[in-house]
Amino acid sequence: MTLDITVAPEPPRDGRLDRDLSAVLGWLRDDVGEPSEHIGRAGPVCPFVPGALNADAVRFSFHYGVDACDVDELRRLVSSELRVFQRTTAPPKKSGISLHSLLVVLPDATEEGWRRIDESYGTLKDLAVGAGLMIGQFHPACAEPSVRNPSFPVSRSPRALYAIRHMAPHDALFLHVEQRWFRTYAARFASHARQPRTDPLVHELYRSARERHGRRQE
Repeated sequence: MTLDITVAPEPPRDGRLDRDLSAVLGWLRDDVGEPSEHIGRAGPVCPFVPGALNADAVRFSFHYGVDACDVDELRRLVSSELRVFQRTTAPPKKSGISLHSLLVVLPDATEEGWRRIDESYGTLKDLAVGAGLMIGQFHPACAEPSVRNPSFPVSRSPRALYAIRHMAPHDALFLHVEQRWFRTYAARFASHARQPRTDPLVHELYRSARERHGRRQE
């Protein structure tokens, strides 16, 4: 495996980068990239992860000295990473999937910082979705539940981080709630979501969101 890693402002001198990278990689391989009885479906917790790791399509951006308590700092940092990701990776073809992804890792985020990450997530998701991207927040105490199992906190990770990737056909699972998110999704993936062979939950969430938010996006 060839890893694409950037570190800001510079790599720590105490070997922390190796430990942090090992913790994140272990989590990707052994947790996110494996099936779980709690996820409510067959296959890995995140279907993208095994293929993305095998294709060397995951980039890691470590930011040290960021406690994540400053919401404005988080917005600036993540907004910059979103712009770079969008500029340096090609979007998938219509109704396609891209394995390119970016993990923005904040090893020095405190427990208060974790709360700020959760509080500011909606604003950052607005930015990502508006650019045709998806973003998820993860940290050791994240309460974000699995779509199919509300009692399973699926977004817990050994280090605080954001995961960024291109929007994909199944993302009605995560974008059906907000009208602006759903309309961005439907403008690209409506034909996929309506197909009979689509995941039944994606199909149902798309149908109900289409009724709830209106049909002008198609």
